[in-house]
Amino acid sequence: MFKRLRAFLICLENLVKICIREMYIWLSPAKYKEITDDVILITGGGRGIGREIAIELAKHRPKHIILCGRTESTLSQTAKVVQEQGVNCGFMVCDVSSRDQVYSLAQEVQAKFGHVTILVNNAGIVHSDSVLEAKAEEIVSQIKTNTISHFWTTKAFLPSMLEHNHGHLVSINSMLGWAGLNGASIYSASKFASSGFSDALQDELDHLEKSNIHITTIYPYQVDNEMFAGVGTRFPWLFPPVTEKYLAFKTVDAVLTNRSRLLVPKLMYAVAWFYTIAPVRAVTAIMKFIQVDRAMQHFKEVQKSHPPKMSPHCS
Repeated sequence: MFKRLRAFLICLENLVKICIREMYIWLSPAKYKEITDDVILITGGGRGIGREIAIELAKHRPKHIILCGRTESTLSQTAKVVQEQGVNCGFMVCDVSSRDQVYSLAQEVQAKFGHVTILVNNAGIVHSDSVLEAKAEEIVSQIKTNTISHFWTTKAFLPSMLEHNHGHLVSINSMLGWAGLNGASIYSASKFASSGFSDALQDELDHLEKSNIHITTIYPYQVDNEMFAGVGTRFPWLFPPVTEKYLAFKTVDAVLTNRSRLLVPKLMYAVAWFYTIAPVRAVTAIMKFIQVDRAMQHFKEVQKSHPPKMSPHCS
């Protein structure tokens, strides 16, 4: 009885210490870690958020940045921009939804550039349809690109990180991986799955006592870019979309300070808190009032006139 009570009190004490330390870290400006010896791989790095993350990371002078994606022309253009900053940058064409292509990429990267120490899982695609209207190939492509690709890239690059107890895995997720949305059921499901993957992987690393391998998951609200063109709510001034440059800056800031989770913008913390504790009917009523439930309606119309590209991520 006393042993159990003592164990409980020790656990409670440690919990309080962790909360205080995390609160201090959150409130105080953290020092950036050095990445001058790091080799960085960014999926979906040719344009969109991936491009901006590459440009932002280049400001911190990493050893090498490698971009991968499906379109050689955009990868080449982004690599040139990074190189103009005086940072080594290469690119490779790869469909991350293909296990064989990812494993082949990993071997080539290892041979040319050495061990990847920072992996940014950014590539993603979206199709807007209800569950019943969604085409089978659209469901499969979203799940494979937005979720299963994380398994392939992690299995390809994590072993060397474990060997050296040094690495960082970054996942560009979405607030739709926090709360579902009418018209984005498959995309949302893929993001919930990748969020769970990151959480479980963190637990695995903790169990292995690999304290110098970090995981950062980014949950952005709507991003102002091509991928989600047409998405909107009743009060855009209250929930304005974030720019790709701002999201890239916040992402790199989170990586350099080893933050495990980041919601962008900060208002999303209040939204996530309310969504978690409020009655379902209350959440539904507010979503209808601000017309979040119709946010994908115009996007769907735009999508029909301009079919989505299998391209880097948005939100």
